[in-house]
Amino acid sequence: MKKITLYTILAISLLFSACELSLSPHDGMTKEQLSEYPEGAGYATNGNYAMMKDILEYKGVEDLRNTYVRHYFQLSEFPGDNISLSGSTTDHLFYATTYRHFATMMNTTYFWFSGYKIINGTCQIIESLEEGQSTDLDQLLGENYFLRAMAHFDLVRIFARPFSQGSNNPGIIVRTSSDGQGGPRNTVGEVYDQIIEDLIKGSELMDSPRGNSFASKEAAWALLSRVYLYMEENQKAIDYANMVIESGRFQLESSGAYPNYFANALNSSETILCVEHTLQDDKVSGAIGSMYLSDQGLGWGEIYASLPLRNLLNKNSEDIRHTFIKPEYKTDPDGNILTDAQGKPIVSERNGYPKYYMTKFSYQDGMVTLSSPVILRLAEVYLNRAEAYAKLGNDGSALEDVNIIRSRAGLSGEQLFSSSNLLGYTSILDIVLDERRLELFTEGHRTFDVYRNNLVMNRSYPGVHLDEGQSTQLIDPGDPRIIYFIPQDEMLANSEMTQNE
Repeated sequence: MKKITLYTILAISLLFSACELSLSPHDGMTKEQLSEYPEGAGYATNGNYAMMKDILEYKGVEDLRNTYVRHYFQLSEFPGDNISLSGSTTDHLFYATTYRHFATMMNTTYFWFSGYKIINGTCQIIESLEEGQSTDLDQLLGENYFLRAMAHFDLVRIFARPFSQGSNNPGIIVRTSSDGQGGPRNTVGEVYDQIIEDLIKGSELMDSPRGNSFASKEAAWALLSRVYLYMEENQKAIDYANMVIESGRFQLESSGAYPNYFANALNSSETILCVEHTLQDDKVSGAIGSMYLSDQGLGWGEIYASLPLRNLLNKNSEDIRHTFIKPEYKTDPDGNILTDAQGKPIVSERNGYPKYYMTKFSYQDGMVTLSSPVILRLAEVYLNRAEAYAKLGNDGSALEDVNIIRSRAGLSGEQLFSSSNLLGYTSILDIVLDERRLELFTEGHRTFDVYRNNLVMNRSYPGVHLDEGQSTQLIDPGDPRIIYFIPQDEMLANSEMTQNE
C-alpha cells in the first residue's frame, strides 16, 4: 500500500472537483486512515462511484465484459419483452435472456461481488466520517448513504422476489458494516427498510451538489419515489416525486433535443443521476451498447427491438421515440437501399431476425459504443407519480402526467389521453405501464414493472428466447426464474446462505 501522505495529497487535490471517476477504489485509504484524514473522503467516494464502471479483478481475472452497470442493465432488461436476441452467444447474457439460469453464471456472480464491494466501500466512509464537520464532507457522507442504498436495491431486485409478492420472502444480506462477513439473508422487507433509512439519511446530509454524475438530495428523493412505488406505498411515491419535480433543478428535454438526450446525458437538465463514462472508459465490445448496435465496424449488434415494442411505437408514426430504434437496411453494391414491391425499405436480418438496433447506449462524443448510462431521470419520476396516481384511483392526475411525457414525445390532440379518450384502453394502469414501456425501454425497468405488478410476461414473438418449434412464451410472475440464483461462490463461502428455488 502506498504511503498515507500520498493519499492525502491526492485526496486534497481531488476533493469537491469534477474528478475523474476512473480512480482505483481498491487502492484507497483504510477507514482508520479516513478517520485521521477526512479529506480523503473525496478520493474514496469517487472510488465507490468508479466501481460501477471499472473492470474489477475477480478471482485473478479481469474481463472486459465485467462491469457493474453492464451486468445491471442486461440482467434487468434482457429477460423482458422489449428485446429480441438474434442468436446464441457464449456471453452469459444468453442465460439471462432465455431464463436458463444457473448458480455459476459469470454475470450474476460478478454483479453480486461488485455490488457488495461497493457497499463495503460506502460503509468504510460512513464509519469514518462524523457529521457536521463541513457542508462538503456532509455531502460526501450523504452520497455514500445513497450509494449503499442503491446497491442494496439493485441486489434485492435481481436476487429476491418483488416486494409486492411478500415482504417476508428471503432477500439479500443487509450490510451496514465494513467488518461484516457471511450471515443469513435478511427478508425483503428488512432490505427495503434499510434502503429507505439510508436514502432519507443521505437526503438530509446532501446540500452541496456536485453534478449529475454524483448523488444529490434530489437523486435520493427520486430513488425513494421508485422504492415506494415498488412497495405499493403510493402516496409516498407521489410525495417524493413531487419533491423532485418541484425542486426546479431538472427539466425535461425539449422535443427537438430529446433524440440526442442519451448521447448528451452527462450535461442534460433531465438527468438526475448517470454513471459518467469518458472516452477512456469506452469498453467497446464490452460496452452496454455493443449488444444493441453495430455501426462503423463497432458493436456486436445482436439484440434488437422486439416486435411488440415496435408495434406499440408504430401506433403513432410521429412519436419521437422512434429515433431510439435504428433499422439497418439492405443495400445494393452501390450502397442504395433496397425496397420491396410496395416501395418500403427492406430491413437487414441476422438468422432471420430483422435488425432493429436500439441506440440509448451509443454515440456519446460520436462514439458508437460510448454512453454515460442513466440511472435516474425526470421522465421516470413523472411516470412513477402517474402509476401511483392510477393505483390510488386519481385517474385525471395519472393521465395528466402521462400526457406530459407523450407531449414531449411529439404527440398531440387525439394522441393524448383524457377521460373521454382512452384510445382503446380500459385500464388507466395499463396506459401508464405502456407509457413506461415506450419511454423507458432498455433502461432497466420493464422486467421489474411487469413482475412487481404481478403480470404475466408475454414473449410470444420471434427470438432465440423461444425453443425450437415454440411460438408462445408466457412467464408467470410466480415463476421461480424471474429472479436469479445466489452465486455459487457465496453459497460455498457462507454456510448461512440459502439458495433461491
